[in-house]
Amino acid sequence: MKTLSIRMNEEDLLKLEELAHQTKSDKSTVARIALEVGIKKMQIDEALSNIRKGKWTVWKGADYCNESYRSLLKLLKSENVPFPISIEELERELNDSHK
Repeated sequence: MKTLSIRMNEEDLLKLEELAHQTKSDKSTVARIALEVGIKKMQIDEALSNIRKGKWTVWKGADYCNESYRSLLKLLKSENVPFPISIEELERELNDSHK
């Protein structure tokens, strides 16, 4: 592992210390977990944003987040992100459903 020094405001440091106390852990462990959770959330937000904008496919978003395709589909649904589908794909689906 590498070392990272960060500056925190007093309020966040107190929250970190309280979490460490409640979980019977040390501040460094709690900070690492909080950072991992925060990074994961930021990755998911980035993926959902890019999928919403049509820049990424669901597969690319899932790969970026290190999530399965199905779990990202669930996130799309829970965050009300429409499933990305091209006009050509939509027309093909509509034509196939009328046969």
